[in-house]
Amino acid sequence: MKKIISFLIFFTLFFAPYSFAAQIDTNATVKKARVTKSQKQTMTRRINDICDRLLERNKISTKVRMKLRKTSRVNAYANIYKEIVVFSGLVKICENDDELAGIIAHELGHLVNAHVYKLNAVNAVAYTTLQVANEVPVVAVPAALIYSVGFKKWMRMDEYEADITSVDLLVGAGYNPLGILSILQKITGDKYIDFLKTHPSGEKRTLYIYDYIAHTYPEFIEKGFDTESYEEFLYYYEDVAQERAQNPEKMIKHQKKFEKLEETRKKKYAKYQRKQLKKEEKQKQKELENLEKEKSNQDAA
Repeated sequence: MKKIISFLIFFTLFFAPYSFAAQIDTNATVKKARVTKSQKQTMTRRINDICDRLLERNKISTKVRMKLRKTSRVNAYANIYKEIVVFSGLVKICENDDELAGIIAHELGHLVNAHVYKLNAVNAVAYTTLQVANEVPVVAVPAALIYSVGFKKWMRMDEYEADITSVDLLVGAGYNPLGILSILQKITGDKYIDFLKTHPSGEKRTLYIYDYIAHTYPEFIEKGFDTESYEEFLYYYEDVAQERAQNPEKMIKHQKKFEKLEETRKKKYAKYQRKQLKKEEKQKQKELENLEKEKSNQDAA
């Protein structure tokens, strides 16, 4: 019995973070937003067009369905049904398509990196772990603590990966990747505290994104981004840059970190596109077989 419990706790530490993430948004109280029928149609068309552009230009084979949810809340999420749900409250505060594309590209990042599927796969196991732990007082508290720590750790890792994926997808689709940084800087402030319930520190995320763009796509840093929220980030970044300049060893370590990240991202980006290539080849083969079948039927007739 102890061995089983130990295994379940170990499993929870590494995989349980995905178990309840999908429920965070669905269980929350939703406030209805004042969105007219015409506004909803415009918003829906806008998010669909952006999603199609991100998928087509990056040659991503994943089929995605966009949904607009009428609520004043500021949020968006992806689910196991390959749906990306964007709240109208979030669409309203996006100043341009680069910002909105950043949000959609981030959710696409969760889908193409299989974050939401991992969540669904381990849901039952995580639930069993906590149920067994609760029946044994000695491990009840440790199991709950491990679950909590593991949950936060893995959720943050997924968010960071989705953020970096969004940058690659934005560049590939012709958007300015600073859009994701700009909108995150905006929604992770006190005004939109709602968003922080399921996401890690806004400062850490925006800095991570900026560093990745500066290393991999420096031309966009030179180009800049004309929003107040981006200027707010740059004001914060000045102190970070000064601190780094005073520590050469830290800068070297930082550079190596993002060189490795760039290499990893190139491999994953190529993997996304190989899936699309295989899909296209399969479709062509099917069409060829159908043509041969039709020709055979005509000859027989």
